[in-house]
Amino acid sequence: MALEIKKLEGWFEKQKLMKYLKDKYDNFYMLFDLDNFNFFLGNSSFLYAKDGNDIRGVLLNYYHSSGIKDIWAYGDPSATRELLDSVDRTSSVIHVRAEGNEDSFPDASKIYREYCMINAAPSGSPDRNVEVLSEDMYIQYGKLISQWENTRFVNMSMEEFRNLLGYSTVFGYFAGDKLVSVATLGAIWKGWFVISSVFTDPGYRNRGYVQKLLSAMLHRYSNLDTAILFVNKDNAPAIRAYSKVNFSIYSEDLWVDYGTGLVP
Repeated sequence: MALEIKKLEGWFEKQKLMKYLKDKYDNFYMLFDLDNFNFFLGNSSFLYAKDGNDIRGVLLNYYHSSGIKDIWAYGDPSATRELLDSVDRTSSVIHVRAEGNEDSFPDASKIYREYCMINAAPSGSPDRNVEVLSEDMYIQYGKLISQWENTRFVNMSMEEFRNLLGYSTVFGYFAGDKLVSVATLGAIWKGWFVISSVFTDPGYRNRGYVQKLLSAMLHRYSNLDTAILFVNKDNAPAIRAYSKVNFSIYSEDLWVDYGTGLVP
């Protein structure tokens, strides 16, 4: 019997979905958007699969201004498949647990594997070479991170980088006057926070800069309970660097590309 697929519309449903997703770190973005659902209503929507009164799966469809969608799904494999079959996958990246879903996307452009890594007791050390980037540093930031191939940063204009620094909290590591490594405070939800968009200038890698950068960020937010980040499973140097500042692998997820060309 097919599951019932419904669109989230009310407060009571929202509470049931949050209870279903709780304590699962790789569902961070779903929990964050659920908690802020009324605020984000214009660019996100939620579906859920139910069997009678039991929730079996949840899906977040998040629309970027670029037209690309991030689709996050969690649930048992049959519920996940039914939820994903109910949405348009064109120009989207699907994020879903690897286990039970490995063979569910034969028509995908590309499938990657990524780790969700967590630091369950954030702590670190301040560093005088690390600072929060101000909006007037947008040219340095744009020139650095636009080197990151197969990401949305490649095609962004300098004005978009200026706007990004205007509403985001981006930390940078400076070698002298040169910005060589960056990382973004993705979001904070309850006692959890995400570190995202970690990138180091290719000419300055393997010098420990990213570890110093992340350590300074962990020090800044050591009052919170858990730091979370996502990393391509094949990016062994990054995984080693994150491990050195006490991140460990929590889960293995799929990054399923439908025509975007983006990579984790």
